[in-house]
Amino acid sequence: MYLLATRLQAKRGMTAEAGDYVRRAREVVSSAAGLPFSAWAVAAGDDLGVFVMSARIESFDQYMAANQAISQHPDFQALSKASVDVIEGPTRTGLGQVVAAAGEVSDTPRPLAVVTTATAAPGQQATAIAWATNLLNHVTELTGVAGMVTASIVGNIGNINWVQGLDSGAEIDELNAKLQADAGYLELVGQSGSLLVAGSSRRVMLAQLP
Repeated sequence: MYLLATRLQAKRGMTAEAGDYVRRAREVVSSAAGLPFSAWAVAAGDDLGVFVMSARIESFDQYMAANQAISQHPDFQALSKASVDVIEGPTRTGLGQVVAAAGEVSDTPRPLAVVTTATAAPGQQATAIAWATNLLNHVTELTGVAGMVTASIVGNIGNINWVQGLDSGAEIDELNAKLQADAGYLELVGQSGSLLVAGSSRRVMLAQLP
C-alpha cells in the first residue's frame, strides 16, 4: 500500500477561501479517481495556511490510473483554473510506500494525524527503516496508538515517515507524556544519530477538514 499526499499553500489572506477550495477538490478527485481522499489543515509544524489532501493507494498501477482519471476530469480542470485565485504556486505531491504497520490501523483516517519525517543518512536507508519499524512497534506497544511507517518512492527517496492517527488533542497530550517518561523510547531515539541526516527530523500535526 502507498500513502499519497498533496500539499497546497493558501495565498496570503485567503486561508478560508483556500479551505473551501480544498473541500471542493476533495470531492472532485474522490469522484474522478473512485478513491476516498481526505483533506487536512496544518495545525502545527508547517506554515499556517497549508492544506494536505491524502489517499491510500493499493498499488502504483492504481495511482497512475487515478492520476490520469483526475487530470482528464472536466471538473478537476475547472478547479485547477480556479486555484490561481486562492492557492500559492504549484502543489507538491509525495508518494510513500507503507513498509510497516503496528496496532489496528483504522480503515478511515482519524480526525487528527501526526506525521514525523526524517531523512536516512547516505547508505543507511535499509538500516534506518528497520530502526524506524522498531521505534513504531515500541511506541504502539507503550501507548496503544496505531501507526505506519512509509518510505518515499518519489522525490527524496531517503525520506522515512511515521504516520499516526488520533482522535483528540488530549490523546496527543497523553501520547507525548508517555513517550517522554519512557526510557526505552528515549534510548531508541538516541540510536538514530548515525542513521539519519542531522537536522532532517520534522513533525507536522494535521486536522481533518469536515
